Amino acid sequence: MRKYLAYSLLLAVLFGNSGAGCGSKNSDDPQPDKFQSLIGKWEAIRFNYEFTEQNGTIKNTGTELKSKGTIIIWEFFSDGRLKVTGNTNNNGAIESREVRWSLNVKKVDVNGDINDGTLTIIGDQERQFAQTLGQAGDLTYDIGTIAKSAAPDGKTKMYLLVDVTKVGPYKKNTLTYIYDKQ
Repeated sequence: MRKYLAYSLLLAVLFGNSGAGCGSKNSDDPQPDKFQSLIGKWEAIRFNYEFTEQNGTIKNTGTELKSKGTIIIWEFFSDGRLKVTGNTNNNGAIESREVRWSLNVKKVDVNGDINDGTLTIIGDQERQFAQTLGQAGDLTYDIGTIAKSAAPDGKTKMYLLVDVTKVGPYKKNTLTYIYDKQ
């Protein structure tokens, strides 16, 4: 049952929260940082929960997404749009939604990889979901990237982390998504 709940939460965060589209651009729309390495398509390949039980025991659990038939693709555009495409609904049909994104990079390494930053997904439904997680404002992830030259499989990686402790029985619970750049 816990795995079912965890998987349901994952799908809600990865795809469902991106349902509040704002397809038009105006001068008030937030724009991403000048940092352009996210531009393009990214496919979710894995999710992982690292949680601390009430007794202090730290555990990890997660699963592969693509190899299990779940397709989630985020396409970042330089004008601040984010197109989310996936088959995360109950009938397996492919759906697409569009929201906005904003990136705040605080630290990069010598290769230009993001070592410290935040990625914000912007929309009404995202704000509601962020409140469920205990965040104020829009849905915000901690973000890091690894260049393909440094990744073991030769693919550029994006790591998104979000604290999901508030929606579960654990002392601490962090959900991490791993994306490959396409």
